[in-house]
Amino acid sequence: MTRRSTLLLATLLLGVTACDKPAADPAPKPAANEVAKTDAKPADDAKPADDAKPADDAKPAEQVAVASGLAIGQRFAAFDIINCESGDQYCQVCKFGPSPKIMAVGTIDDEAFKQDLKSLDAMVAKYGEDKVKAFAVIADNSDGALVTPLGNKDELQAKAKALKAELGISMPIVIPAPKDAAPNGTFEDHYQVKQSRTIMFADSRNQVKYSEIAPSDYASLDEAIKATIGA
Repeated sequence: MTRRSTLLLATLLLGVTACDKPAADPAPKPAANEVAKTDAKPADDAKPADDAKPADDAKPAEQVAVASGLAIGQRFAAFDIINCESGDQYCQVCKFGPSPKIMAVGTIDDEAFKQDLKSLDAMVAKYGEDKVKAFAVIADNSDGALVTPLGNKDELQAKAKALKAELGISMPIVIPAPKDAAPNGTFEDHYQVKQSRTIMFADSRNQVKYSEIAPSDYASLDEAIKATIGA
């Protein structure tokens, strides 16, 4: 064999590489009865039972609807108020900062709400203002909701100032501040207060730990305060 023939044969042999493996045999087709099994729909009894579905009451606290005010687990939001004594406009939630705080919302003519304010003021005195603070919001009642006073803002502010003097309490009494002669959106949309005597308590992170409407007593609030401040 000549040298040229030898080189030609070697080149042909080297041309067969590892990537040139023969294709694998195609997978065998399933038998007709196997195709039928694959296409068959699962039986009705294979569906999950109704009791396996999550219950409606498994919603997080933030989504639980309440009749008035915030639900436990929601948070106080900043909103502007007018202080009935000074006339200053500011955010009371912000002014109290990280202090645990009680927010009581009601109407000026609600006699039971007046008693609430006296009881809440005494509770703050019991623990000390360095441990817990409180403020009262007086709002208008309109179509089943407590709303921002607009045309009667000055009149309601004067009545709230007189109420504070009448009750002899230390906590600020405020009214929601209108925004450019329009309703206070945060107070009305976020807090969703529907009834007078809506009482809420939040911890240092403004997370609601207690929320009640017209409570018959304040034992639950007292427990929530103790748990929050470690008393």
